[in-house]
Amino acid sequence: MGTDVTEAVEKLPSPGDIKVHRVICTGFIKIVDRVDKIFPEIEAARPRCSSGIQSLCLLTKAIEKAKVVFRDCCDSSKLYLALTGSAVMSRCKISKNWLEQSLSQIQTMVPVMLASKISQIIEDLRGFKLSLDPSEEEAGKAVRSLLEAYRTGNRSENKSDIEWIQIAAQKLQLTSQKALVYERRSIKKLLRQISVGNNKEQKKLILLHLLDLLGKYGKSISSGQVDNDNSVQNQNYNSHSVDFRVDRENDMSGVPPEEFKCPISFKVMYDPVIIDSGQTFERMWIQKWFDEGHDVCPITKRKILNYSLIPNTSMKGLISKWCETYGISIPDPFIQLSNNVNTWENSTTSVNSLSSMYSLQLPVDYSNVSLSSLDNSRVVEDTREFDVELSQEIDDALPWEFQCKFVQNLMTRLKDDDQACELISCENLIGSLVKFLKAARDINDVKAQRIGCLFLLILVSKCSGIKYLNKDAYQLIAEFLESDIREEALAITEELSSHQNCRFEIVSSGSLTYLFKILDTQIREIQTQALKILYNLTSTRNVRSLIVSSDLIPKLVTLSEDDDSLSGHCIAILTNLCGNQDNKSIIAETRGCISFVAKVLESDNRKEQEQASDILLSLCSQSIQYCQLVMDEGVIPSLVSISINGNDKGKAIAFELLRLLKDAELEDYVEEPPVFVEPVYDVSKDSLQTDKKTSSRASRILSKFSLISKPQKKKV
Repeated sequence: MGTDVTEAVEKLPSPGDIKVHRVICTGFIKIVDRVDKIFPEIEAARPRCSSGIQSLCLLTKAIEKAKVVFRDCCDSSKLYLALTGSAVMSRCKISKNWLEQSLSQIQTMVPVMLASKISQIIEDLRGFKLSLDPSEEEAGKAVRSLLEAYRTGNRSENKSDIEWIQIAAQKLQLTSQKALVYERRSIKKLLRQISVGNNKEQKKLILLHLLDLLGKYGKSISSGQVDNDNSVQNQNYNSHSVDFRVDRENDMSGVPPEEFKCPISFKVMYDPVIIDSGQTFERMWIQKWFDEGHDVCPITKRKILNYSLIPNTSMKGLISKWCETYGISIPDPFIQLSNNVNTWENSTTSVNSLSSMYSLQLPVDYSNVSLSSLDNSRVVEDTREFDVELSQEIDDALPWEFQCKFVQNLMTRLKDDDQACELISCENLIGSLVKFLKAARDINDVKAQRIGCLFLLILVSKCSGIKYLNKDAYQLIAEFLESDIREEALAITEELSSHQNCRFEIVSSGSLTYLFKILDTQIREIQTQALKILYNLTSTRNVRSLIVSSDLIPKLVTLSEDDDSLSGHCIAILTNLCGNQDNKSIIAETRGCISFVAKVLESDNRKEQEQASDILLSLCSQSIQYCQLVMDEGVIPSLVSISINGNDKGKAIAFELLRLLKDAELEDYVEEPPVFVEPVYDVSKDSLQTDKKTSSRASRILSKFSLISKPQKKKV
């Protein structure tokens, strides 16, 4: 048995335990605590699909990273925390964004009541703004100015040193001897925790420098001897309060009445409906409640006999009037839920944005120490997993070689990094990538076209970028099917064709013309890809009607004659085309098509046998003339074999086809008028027997099949 996750969860600190960055941590702790409390419920819901497991892992990681930040802000040195405020902010943003993404994905995989709780947390996460406390920012600037003075050598008898350290101490409430003792202990604790490594060594030297400054100026700090120009009023950190929840309805001038809110989601209703118990709910949430199998009202617990949802028009009118009065817009929860899953955008702060802090270096004994080493190691660790540049557009104002390098770097990064693929925002990136590909086409840069197409393939196959493709993108991909990068374009088209909502766009873009040309080539690999795409396209009824079968079916017959390895793909496409009445006539009338299908009946592949039998059954069900065409191919022995040895569906189809063929032959025999011939006595008996034998060959085979398939009556 595994260990209960709740037993291993680290207890969150109270706001009073936070030394520095209390403004950030206070609100964030409350949100993380709420996630912590529902985590066992999320696990109990068992979202065990692949995406569910990934989301759970990301959620766990986000919680743990947040707790590490909280622990550092409780245990670390105040001076050190002030100095690394931007890095702490960056770490919090990463954790916040991971929480929002993982919860948005999990929300669609859990029961409605739990989804409602998650929805509220997601809303609060989006409303929660991370910001540094102004006093702590001032303290960080003071410490950086102190180090900057060392770097430039702009010191006058160390006067600036004591001024800067006193400012930082005042801002951070290091104004008593006791506070200074605790600060020294915190720095020493950090020094003991430092492991071996180049970055760690630089961090160690800076901490030693801070410890040296406290030792040198400790008495001056505790006595409060600071010039008036640099004096600062003490900040009462306990007075800082953070409204971690931003209610989009309440932060206006009106407060919504409770009856306007759905009892499940606790949000103002967009589409209120009444159920059998007489209670009013938001349509989406109560429908989800019923879809989960509940048969009682969530409020009254009364058993529901009628699951009809009746629009509460009067409530809808009251809510609309209230919204109009206060200028509030209520979003459709269906759209919100979709956005939670599909349009999450990462807003992680890049390490590069902290360059103003990280560019400083200390002189003399500290000349090799960069401020980027302070807390940058953990930020680099976080941003290594997801870099902010992944959510940027391709800047077409840059020189062409820089655009190409940017695309190649992103493509290489995403190729083997599934987690980065989950976090990337494709909405703007795909639009700019299409512009990049058009530019590469216009200047005939084949290398750039190939890299861009490979990148686009990753975005549509791994990064949920399909929904952001527009008409121009489909047309551009179609054009590339007849270019030097047709292999890459085929791969993209094959991926898109596997999604039903993309098939109409593919056909509308003119891709069929290029796919038919590819079928005429002698290159087996790309022919196979083209056939797979055509199979996907013909699987959808409304798309199938747009394909000119009179052009396609003869090509399929020719391909099957030239290369037996392609016959499986061809027969699968013909099976799809048989769903249309007009296509049956084209199949029957195309020279060699029925012969090809009949030949497939002799295949060792049970699936192909089934598909071929299905095509012939579809033809024979339409016309007796087609039955005769099929009989002329000598299919009876193969059908008898399939009816005995084929797969279950193949057996049923073969049996039905044999019955149909027998009925058709009998009907043809009955309709044929009798012919009376005068006996000719010079005709040999053997000749008459031969003619009789030839004319009744099919009848005998069908009769034998009837004897095999029907049980014999026992003689009494």
